[in-house]
Amino acid sequence: MKFLTWGANIGGGFLRANIEQELRSDIAYNIELAQLADKIGVHGILFPIRYVGRIGGNNGTDGQLDPLTVVSAVATQTSRVRLLAAVLPSFIHPVTLAKMGSTLDVISSGRFHINLVSGWFKAEQEKFGIDWIDHRDRYRRSDEYLQVVKGLWTQDDFTFNGDFYNIQGGTLNPKPVQKPYPAIYQGGNSAQSQQVAAKNSDVYFMNGAPIEELQPQIEAVKTLAQQENRTLQYAVAAYVIARETEEEALAEYEAILARADEEAIAQFKASKETKGMWKNAKTVSDFVANNEGFRTGLVGSYEQVASKLRELEAIGIDQVLLAFRNPLTELPLFFEHVESKVNPFTLNTK
Repeated sequence: MKFLTWGANIGGGFLRANIEQELRSDIAYNIELAQLADKIGVHGILFPIRYVGRIGGNNGTDGQLDPLTVVSAVATQTSRVRLLAAVLPSFIHPVTLAKMGSTLDVISSGRFHINLVSGWFKAEQEKFGIDWIDHRDRYRRSDEYLQVVKGLWTQDDFTFNGDFYNIQGGTLNPKPVQKPYPAIYQGGNSAQSQQVAAKNSDVYFMNGAPIEELQPQIEAVKTLAQQENRTLQYAVAAYVIARETEEEALAEYEAILARADEEAIAQFKASKETKGMWKNAKTVSDFVANNEGFRTGLVGSYEQVASKLRELEAIGIDQVLLAFRNPLTELPLFFEHVESKVNPFTLNTK
């Protein structure tokens, strides 16, 4: 099983709670975090995209560093960790992304990936004069978007005629280092997102959820991918509280819930425009951590968290995107006490 973690290019932390957590989002901190991930063997680090607000709440003035630009800076300071940049199709044309992406893959010596985010934050786009289109059309656009990006990454004189994009004999050089192209991660839990992922993506990202909800999603995408003669990997988001004892972990979990930021949660609920993601989120716990992270169930002793991860692996989860209150201290402890139990034969350079 591979483990990824979140980059910190967006200020405010990853908990919608008034509790101590890492809030830094400057480039120095992002480089420090990426270098730690590089050292201990984290598979990848995902830099999210946001033009308005924060992940752990919508107040504050720290702002948001652009993920593609941050990847460029971090790439020169690391050597192993994969660098994922979230991309909103409505803000960046696929030709621009293809050019930037191949350049970043060259800079990073083949470590660049994209996480396509079809779009759920209506107000974010409308504030900047970008027309909001309905859910079905957002995924029709994403389908074309990925076809164009992959076509330009793999072909010369590429032509594409679609409803959203038209390319007439376009060639971009240099091509990416990775062959056939950098891996494409895609989130979204709706039927439309599953269809686009099965056809175009390499890793299907799911919001945090219990096994009984994750398994049907995996099986649905596998069936669709088989129809396309493709095979995908599957990833899930998780917020981690792994401690020496279950009692210690649960006490921290309850303390977080007791200080949930109800205003930030309400703002988030009002902002999202989705069909599949968050559809089963009901309680404060489901919303207080980003991407429904607590619903995956990685709260407990080191052994309990490792056991849950083995259960996830058994249903077909290949990658887990980890979030922590204090990544610089918790990531090394996670790899020492949990990852070593899940992947006992993996040798990391400490």
